[in-house]
Parts: sequence; C-alpha cells; structure tokens
Amino acid sequence: MLWVEKYRPKNLKEVVTTRDIVERILQWANKWKNGEYVKPLLLAGPPGVGKTSLALALANTMGWEFVELNASDQRSFEVIQKIVGEGAFNETISDEGEFLASSEGRMKLIVLDEVDNIHKQEDRGGEGALIRIIRKKPKQPMLLIANDPYQLSAELRNLVEIITFKRLTKREIMKVLQKICEVEKIAADAKALEAIAENAGGDLRAAINDLQAIAEGKRKISMEDVVIGKRTQETDVFKVMQKIFKTNLAAVYSEAMLLDESPEELISWIDENVPLEYSEKDLLAAYLLLSRADIFLSRVKKRQYYRLWKYATYLMTVGVQQVKENPKKGFTKYQRPKNWQELARIREEREKYRKILEKIGKYSHISISKAKSELYPYIKTLINNLELEKAARIAAFYNLSQEELEFLDKDRAKEIWKIIEENNLHRIEDESFLSSLSKIQENKKIEETIVEDTEEGRDTEIEKEVVKTEKKESTKVKKRKKSGKDLTLDSFFS
Repeated sequence: MLWVEKYRPKNLKEVVTTRDIVERILQWANKWKNGEYVKPLLLAGPPGVGKTSLALALANTMGWEFVELNASDQRSFEVIQKIVGEGAFNETISDEGEFLASSEGRMKLIVLDEVDNIHKQEDRGGEGALIRIIRKKPKQPMLLIANDPYQLSAELRNLVEIITFKRLTKREIMKVLQKICEVEKIAADAKALEAIAENAGGDLRAAINDLQAIAEGKRKISMEDVVIGKRTQETDVFKVMQKIFKTNLAAVYSEAMLLDESPEELISWIDENVPLEYSEKDLLAAYLLLSRADIFLSRVKKRQYYRLWKYATYLMTVGVQQVKENPKKGFTKYQRPKNWQELARIREEREKYRKILEKIGKYSHISISKAKSELYPYIKTLINNLELEKAARIAAFYNLSQEELEFLDKDRAKEIWKIIEENNLHRIEDESFLSSLSKIQENKKIEETIVEDTEEGRDTEIEKEVVKTEKKESTKVKKRKKSGKDLTLDSFFS
C-alpha cells in the first residue's frame, strides 16, 4: 500500500497546515451544520500541501458523506449537472442505506478536485454547469480544489471563498517523515530525512513517496541511501536567475536544463530581468547573446530540430552570465515576463468571445460559425442600444454572465446585470424563467391606462362577422382539397 494513502490524515487534528486555515474551514463547516448557506470553498495552492487530504479529514470530522469528482473522471456539462447538480440539491443516503437529513446536520461534502484543469476538450461546458449550480445555492456543502485559481474564470472565483495554501516548510515535512519511520520501525538518519524534505521543495506527497522508495526492504536509512534526482518547481526559475546574474558558476546550464520551463519561456524570464541587473556594456552584450539564442529557438520551430535547444539554453544562461564584469550587489526582486500578462489578458478575452458564441449557437440552434457571422453583431447592437429592460431579457435568454456582458458593453453591463438579478432573470427550462419575465410585463401593463371603447358592442358584432367569413373560406379550401384539384398560390390567396 502506498504510504501517501496509508498515512493520510483521518481528521482535522492530523492535518499538517496552519491553525488559521483549520479554524476558517471549521467555521465554514459549522455554518452549514447550523443550516446556514455559505459560499463553496476553493482550496488553492501548490500540489502536495494537503488540500485533498484536508477535504477528506473535514468530512470525517463532521461525520459527512464524501462525494469526489477529479480530473481522471469526465467532467462535461452533462456529468457535472447529473452528479454534482443532483447531489448538491438532494438529501443523502449513507453507504449503509440510512437516510441522512440535512436539517439535522447530516450532509455530504461534494468535492471537485483539480478544477483548474476543467478546460479539457472532454470537459467542455463543465465550468458553465458548475457556475449555474453554485448560483442556485445548493443545499449541500461544496468544496473545490485547484493548484492555480487564476486558471478559473473570474465569474467562478467570485462565487466561492478562496483559502490559499503555502508550501510546507522543511521542518514540517521532517516531522511527518519521522512519525512514519517510527510506525514502520525504520531507523532513519536525521540528515537523510532532512535531505528528502529539502529536495521535496514543500511537497509533502513527494517527500513521502521518496521516503517509501528509499526505505523499500530496509530497516535503516542513511545519507548514502538518499540518491534522488533534483525536483524542479516553478520557484526554481528564480534560483536559476540568481545564479545567472549573481554568480559565475557554469553549472547553471545543467540546472536550467532540469527546469519545467521550456527554453522559450526561460528566455522571456531572462529578457525581462536582465535590465534589473546589467547596464551599459554588460547590458548590450547580454542582449546580443539573447538575440542569438532567439535565432536558434526560431530555427527549432521552423525545422523541428530540437537539438538546437541546448545551444540556445547555453547562450541565454552561461553566455549571459559570463559577460558581466561584476555582479550587482544587493537583493533584486525578479519579475515575471510582462508580455505573459498581456497574452493572458488576450487569451481571457478570446475565451469570453468563444463562450458567447457557443451560447448564441446553442440557444438559437445554429452553428458557432453562423452565430459569429450572423447573430453576434445583431445581438451586440441590441445589447448596446435597446432599453435596459429589453437588453436584460436578451442577456437572460442567452444566459450571459456579467463578465460576458462587460465584453459586449462595458458601460451598460452593471445596469443590465442589476435588472437581471433584481428580477431573477435566468435561463432555466422551467416556469421560473417564464414567470420572471411575466412579472416585468405585468408591472408594465399596470402602469398603462386602459381606455374602453364606447362602441364595444358594434366591435363585437364586426368580430363575429369576420369569424364567420373565415370559417366559410376555410370550408371552401377543404372541399377543393378533397376534390383533388391543384391549388395555385393565386387561387389560394384569392
């Protein structure tokens, strides 16, 4: 059995995290237990810090059933609507068949793991379904887990309460490793455990897996047994930057090759931060080397000759490192590439545009290409120019979010969204959507003055004559059809 599962925390007391996080989660859970609705939780942070373990420990501590949907499952619109939607709004039954009433605090914790990876092709529409479920305020507590919360849409982030986890310290990881060794009756050298904990880089799961791999078939562990390849986390790119700009150690090339960053990403990091460290001749020389490295990278793209990556990496690391006369003294705060932020913004705008087109196509029963060329410009014009009330009805019909409305009309989006929320306009195929529309129509009719026609009797007689005439004409048409005679358009309308 994997030690990661064997030594997973059984309750909140065993979870390795800060007291503040445990208190916040307990407060959240107790509100649910007392019948109060609160926003779903989003546990965010790097892998291996105990987010999923905490969710399981919470369910055990509160005596709740546990329903999990993770990245290995399909999480399309239909799946989330069926499994999560039905689970979130219905009462629950335990594994033993016992009915658990939510009014008595007997609930089930619905957990969606790795929600930041919900944009896969097979998960299409999953995030939209999740947003619709949360908006309807489910009866059961929901808990989402993500490594990077900013991979989620702003709309979804606004609907949840975010709790951020940090990487565990070396000391915290060592304590867990020591406890495991005690239970498994393994004599472990403190330095060996320290090396495992340091190499894990704050990832407790990785540290436990490494310990199990090293201890396989042994009753004693020493530093000689600790032969583990260096793990690379995103923070390591900052260490590589420090070695490029602050030292002259050529080993930086080997460390750069172990990074998760591709050479195209690494050159962006160096290009962004080289002006913070170099000036004048050093800066010019560094940019010349980066330009040559960029030539190699472009040839890799054109010719698919990936061996050129190592030359590009050598130029951008060792080359840039060696051109400086003296390293700049003091601490330098390195920055993420700014062009990434712009690319992320453009990507987010494209995603909004794509989602709007999908909704128009879905609810108008046309293809996305037709929605783009024919209906999108028309709907955007209506949203921009119609009365706010009518624009709100159109937005509700196409199930547009506030962010999507801002994409269509930044100036009017807040006012339109306010009308949607005040009148509870939302596209659900039931009576609630129709009744919410009819409320607005009824209110408008009340304001209008009804003037009775003094010649009502005469108008009624005229209406009766019209009905008689229509009946006669329809009878004639039926007789002509029975006789088998062909009807031309002229004869039909005459």
